[in-house]
Amino acid sequence: MRKSTILIAEKKFKENAILIKSLKKNFSKIIIDTNNIFSKNKKMYENVDGIILGLQDFNRNEISYFKNLKIITKFGVGLDNVDVDFCLKKKIKVLRASGCNSIAVAELVIGNIINLIRNINENNNLLKKFKWQPTKGLELYKKKVGIIGLGTIGKEVALRLEAFKCTISYHDIKRDLKFEKENNLRAVSLNKILTESDIITLHTPLTPKTLNLISHKELKIMKENAIIINTSRGKVINLKDLSKIIRKKNLKIALDVYEPEPFLEKKLLKMKNAIFTPHIGGTTEEAIMRIGKKNILDLKKYLK
Repeated sequence: MRKSTILIAEKKFKENAILIKSLKKNFSKIIIDTNNIFSKNKKMYENVDGIILGLQDFNRNEISYFKNLKIITKFGVGLDNVDVDFCLKKKIKVLRASGCNSIAVAELVIGNIINLIRNINENNNLLKKFKWQPTKGLELYKKKVGIIGLGTIGKEVALRLEAFKCTISYHDIKRDLKFEKENNLRAVSLNKILTESDIITLHTPLTPKTLNLISHKELKIMKENAIIINTSRGKVINLKDLSKIIRKKNLKIALDVYEPEPFLEKKLLKMKNAIFTPHIGGTTEEAIMRIGKKNILDLKKYLK
């Protein structure tokens, strides 16, 4: 039994009895604070050695509460809410659960594509209003799909699209020649993705280069009636620009991430031909277990 103190700051971890039981088997001191983290009782954080962190901001101010912190394990992949440079300066390890939610996010993307391309939501909503007005859709078969960001999630999406014999292009700062060749992908410019794709799906981390990656200029050159899906980070798409151009180009959208969250802007949420989900990309029982187990393994590796 390790004597290090662990802070659980992620609600999904706290609510999983199997993960809690496993953590308690390995660590004797556990603090749970998923509601007002870093806002009250600052003294309770002073002896914390490791954190299971969610989407809370964890910057210099919050880090200063932790006098003994050695490791942050992220319940997920994105680190845009963490001041990584400051953590490194303080010799605090920052570890992600890379790849653990890739299948869950990829399946959500495919589900949203099929839903939008076949107008499933629209037909469902009409029938619930007792209107028998079948609306035609299209087939995903052989459509042109552009993947922006070919990391673990982007690759999982590409593998699933192969079954539909789609023409798949991707844009990334690094090429993966092996995966490209094995799965018949084309590496192209961002402009080519935007101008040629019937469907565009975003899988980039949030960095200074990807902030507002898709804004008015990029949306303007997209094809009419195209589908755009974002399950990466909210700030990758400029939502104000998107809301202005969506009707002009008859775009269909599926958003799972926003800025800010929770996102409750009525004007956008009321739009037709759109699917909005509350950041559920990695929220499957299987993904939660994979992520939580990775967090525990990382804590065990570096703490006594």
